[in-house]
Amino acid sequence: MRTIQDAYQMLQLLELTQKSIHQIIGEWATEYSTEPSRASKLGTEKKDSSLPSRELYEARRTLLAVTGKLVELVADPSERLLEVSSSYNEARCLHIAASLRIADIIHAGGEAGASIETLSKQTGVEAAKLGRIMRCLCSNHVFTEIKDNWFANNHISQALVDNEPLRAYIVMFSFDLYTASDSLPRTLMHSDFANSYSVSETSFQKALGISKERWNWLEEEISPTDVQNGGPGKYPGCFGPEYSSAIAQIHSNHTIKRPEHEIFGLAMLGGGKITGVAHLYDFPWSSLGKATVVDVGGGVGGFCLQLSHIYPELNFVVLDRAPVLQQAQNTVWPKENQSALDEGRVKFIPHSFFEENPIKGADVYWLRYILHDWSDDYCVQILEAIKSSMSPKSHILICDQVMNTTAGYDSLVSAPSPLPANYGYYTRYSHQRDIAMMSIINGIERTPAEFKNIIERAGLEMSRIWDCRSQVSLVECTLPRVEETNGVEGH
Repeated sequence: MRTIQDAYQMLQLLELTQKSIHQIIGEWATEYSTEPSRASKLGTEKKDSSLPSRELYEARRTLLAVTGKLVELVADPSERLLEVSSSYNEARCLHIAASLRIADIIHAGGEAGASIETLSKQTGVEAAKLGRIMRCLCSNHVFTEIKDNWFANNHISQALVDNEPLRAYIVMFSFDLYTASDSLPRTLMHSDFANSYSVSETSFQKALGISKERWNWLEEEISPTDVQNGGPGKYPGCFGPEYSSAIAQIHSNHTIKRPEHEIFGLAMLGGGKITGVAHLYDFPWSSLGKATVVDVGGGVGGFCLQLSHIYPELNFVVLDRAPVLQQAQNTVWPKENQSALDEGRVKFIPHSFFEENPIKGADVYWLRYILHDWSDDYCVQILEAIKSSMSPKSHILICDQVMNTTAGYDSLVSAPSPLPANYGYYTRYSHQRDIAMMSIINGIERTPAEFKNIIERAGLEMSRIWDCRSQVSLVECTLPRVEETNGVEGH
């Protein structure tokens, strides 16, 4: 039976809803042209349309958190539990639609959208089955059915149109990550793996029946026949265009890179664009002048590439494995910012982040999506390897999710009552990714206390958590103040 307290919470939610909606509409009016004809010609008026104003960001996450709290208050408990328990089917429908590029096919048909027969013909999926998949997505507000068996993109699905990095990010979750999650329940109870935080003792190894780490598995070269036969263990292998492209080479005598590896590379670009725009503006990069930013484990240097266009005085050093840096130096940067190469503003150095950092006394050591890949002991090693190269002027910026709890942390902003302190429903993806990291590499998305623990174990000091317009924050750390007094003079 519902209580007076429940009714009071409903009224509080009504007030939050009204306030948030008024703020959002007001921000829309400010940020976008109110003249439809002009807007259609010029498109979005904002220079960085994916980054909301602080006011819009706060209103959006509050309103999304309200929707989750409303479900808690009004849903039938049994129905809600069944809904959550079978939500993997919704994810699978999105995996299929993204893999088959449904959004692009619909977009090619113009404003009229596309019939299920058209979608079936172009994807090779039987029409009635594909229609059921599409309706599952439409009921979750991804795509819209404008008339019987006729589909169009909506505001959500439109984001997939001509967006290979975002597509790759979604497809990445549909391959070995999905299979690893299937083995998680047994792994949690396994006599050897249950208490292990080793990168080679996870649900991923159990699911695929292998012992090697996921990174090494991804970088393997295999024959097209291996792709056709499916993955090892319970992993059925990739599907969709990635599968077709691989088996098209089946009569050749050469090996190919795993399709999952290419998807992973593209996905990292996609993920950075989704959560990383805020980090370009919510930290005072412009105050650093001609500083050197060392991108530790930076891949192709995607974040530095974005910084290089906005802050032309900054210099960059990208550290990672040699094969990745070859792609960065020979393909990505020449295409995206040749002038930075010509001016010597960016360097590429092969490096393992478990070894002492080769760049001494840099202004910023940037760690984006590195520490969440590793359990605590590994993280301490990574931070110690940087600490030995730091000077008093040096800062480490850890770009990772900082996990709040529903009870809240004093060091983090809490949602207004009666919402969960961590904004609940709004942070669903943060927790979903945390479980994915656990499943594939024993990685961890950390709370402030957990960050403080590994930072202090490495002999460093956590100086600030930067609250960004993103589910991903920046954790800043420096040498302890006592060491600064005795260390090398900074400037």
